[in-house]
Amino acid sequence: MIEITPNQVTHAFKSLFDPIMPTAIRCNAVLGGGNAGRIFTDSLEHPRIGYVWERDDGTLYQGGVKDRQVLQHMLELLRPQGAVALGFRDADPCVDFFPPNPVAGAECIELERPAGGSDLSPFLELPPGFAVHRMGRALLEKSPRLDETLFRYGNLETYLATGMDVCILHGGQFVCEAGADMDVGGVREVGVVTEPPYRGGQGFGALVTAHLLKWCDELGCSTYWDCVKLNLASLKIARKLGFGNERGYKLLAWFPPQGEIVIR
Repeated sequence: MIEITPNQVTHAFKSLFDPIMPTAIRCNAVLGGGNAGRIFTDSLEHPRIGYVWERDDGTLYQGGVKDRQVLQHMLELLRPQGAVALGFRDADPCVDFFPPNPVAGAECIELERPAGGSDLSPFLELPPGFAVHRMGRALLEKSPRLDETLFRYGNLETYLATGMDVCILHGGQFVCEAGADMDVGGVREVGVVTEPPYRGGQGFGALVTAHLLKWCDELGCSTYWDCVKLNLASLKIARKLGFGNERGYKLLAWFPPQGEIVIR
C-alpha cells in the first residue's frame, strides 16, 4: 500500500468510499486535509483499494475492494500510533473481513440538523457574568483543550483555516467549548466539551452549542452529531437543539499494545 497526502487525493480515490457509511463525514474531513490522519491506496493512477485513518477518534475507513490480509496489515501498521476502530451497520458483510480479537465495542448514534432547522432562541441567553466568544487564535491558544485541538487537526493553522470554535467564559475562565470540523459538502461535524466545575446539568453544553449552530446557520451550513449511545448527556443536547434522522451503528476497536504508542 502507498501512503498519500490530501493533495494527492483524486476523485477516483474518493469514489471508493461509501458516502453513507458510518461517520463518512469524518473520513472526508481527512481526505480534505481538515482532520489529521493517514491515507493509503494501492495505486495513485488506478486505485482499487483505499484506507483512511482518522487519528483523533481512531476510525479506519475502508474503500474499494475489501481484502482480509490488507486490513490486518493496516491494523498492525496503525495500532502502535493509537486506537483503530471499525464502524459497521447491522448485516454489513464487511464484518466478515474484520481482524479477530477486538478489545472493545460500542453502539453509537449519528444525527443531523439542516441549516436553520430548529429554533435556537431559547438556548442563546447566558446567565449574568458569562460571555460567549467566537474563538480566534488568541483564545484557542489559551484554551484548556488546545492539546486536543492540535491532536485532532494536526496544527492550529489548519483549524483556523477550516474549523469553527465557540466558547463561554466566566471571569476569564473557560466554561465550555463547542467546535466544528471543516465544511464537507455543506455539512460540519460538531462536538462540545464542558469543563468539570460547570458540569452536572447546568446547561452550558447546550448554550455553547446553540451559539455554534447559530454561526453555522448564518453560513448556511448543516451540522452532524455523533456519540456513543450510552452518552445520554450528549444525546440530550443534540435532540434538544433539533438534531434528528437518527441512525445507529456499531464500533469494534483494537487498542495499541500497552506502552507501545508511537507518534509519527
